[in-house]
Amino acid sequence: MMKNAVVIGATTQVGFALCQNLINKEVEVTGLLWSEKLDEKSEEMLMEIGRNAFFRFQSKRSFPESIDAVFYCLDEVDKVEDKEQVFYGKLAENANKLVFISSYRRMSWNGEYREQIMKKLSASSNSLCYVIYLPMVYGPWQQEEEPVHKRLLEKIEQKESEPIAIKENDVLFVDDVAEAIYTFLHRHEEVTEVLFQNDNPKAMEELIKELNLTFLTSLEPEETKKLKKYKVTQSRTIKEGLQAQKDQMYNKLKID
Repeated sequence: MMKNAVVIGATTQVGFALCQNLINKEVEVTGLLWSEKLDEKSEEMLMEIGRNAFFRFQSKRSFPESIDAVFYCLDEVDKVEDKEQVFYGKLAENANKLVFISSYRRMSWNGEYREQIMKKLSASSNSLCYVIYLPMVYGPWQQEEEPVHKRLLEKIEQKESEPIAIKENDVLFVDDVAEAIYTFLHRHEEVTEVLFQNDNPKAMEELIKELNLTFLTSLEPEETKKLKKYKVTQSRTIKEGLQAQKDQMYNKLKID
C-alpha cells in the first residue's frame, strides 16, 4: 500500500483532488507547485488542505530516501525550466512509481516531458512509469476557460446565456478521477498507459443537456484509439457534480 507520495502540480484541478484523496487514505503527501510563485488561487487551495497532518507544502528541498509515488500533473503547465528539470529528475530517482497525468489533448506535451524525465534517471533506477490520459474533467477548481465553468459563472451572476460549444466526447468528475488513479495503481500494474473513460456512456450527453451547450462533432485522436481504456465509476450524477462545482465557485466569489 502507498505510504507516502509527492504530487507535482498540487494546485492544478486534478492534482488538488488527488492530494485530498490520498490524505483521506492517510497517505503522507508532499505538494509541489510548477511555479515558485504562489498565485491567489494556489494560496486558497493550500489553505484548504495545509493544516492536515498528512499534507505538507514543500519548497523543493528535502525528501525521504524512498518515495512510493511521484505524480506529475501536467495540464496547467506549459514549460519547465532547466533547473527544475534537474530537480524533478533527481526526485524521480527516489520513487518506486512515476505517474504522468494529463488530458489527451496534451498527449504531445506529456510524452515530451516524460521522455525528458526518463532520460535523467540513472541506469540503476527501477522506477515503474505509468501514463494516464483524461477526457474533460469538471468539478471544483476547474480552469476558468473551460465551457462548464463559463456556463456556471453565467448562472451564478444571473447573466443571459451565450452560445458555448464543446468538442469533448467524454467527461469525468474530478473526485472520481482522483479515486480512479489510486485504484488503478493498486490493481492494474500490468498496464502502464491508459485513457480513463466514464462508465456512464451518456455522461457527456447529460452534461450538454443540463447546461444547454452546443456539441461539435469531434473525432477521437488516432493516438487515443491505441490506448488501453480504463472505466471510471461515476460516483454522483452530472447534476450533483455540477452543483459541487457551482458551490465551490460561489464560495470563492464570496471570499473575493
